[in-house]
Amino acid sequence: MINLKAYVEKADGDCVRVLTIDSTLSSALRAIGFLQMAGSDVFVRGVRDDKQKARVFAALRLLGVAFSAGKEWCPSEVFEYLRHMGLLSGKFLRVSWTQPGQYRLTDA
Repeated sequence: MINLKAYVEKADGDCVRVLTIDSTLSSALRAIGFLQMAGSDVFVRGVRDDKQKARVFAALRLLGVAFSAGKEWCPSEVFEYLRHMGLLSGKFLRVSWTQPGQYRLTDA
């Protein structure tokens, strides 16, 4: 079973927000341009356009970061949109919650 290390919780605008569960990802996130929000496990990175967002998503996927499912332009839908536009290819990890504290990871 794959453990959830981190997930993209927001990516519908000009910013990508990642919530970390495994703090060992912190330096890798910083290396790809993320800044840690003071006193939290949240990392944020601005993006100029869909091409840059796709490059950030590809780097996050390589780190094993999941993309959250949910309503209206959730990160997993944004990933699928970028893939449809030809800016990304391949599978990614989708995380969805079955109840508070319990999640399901699937390949999408």
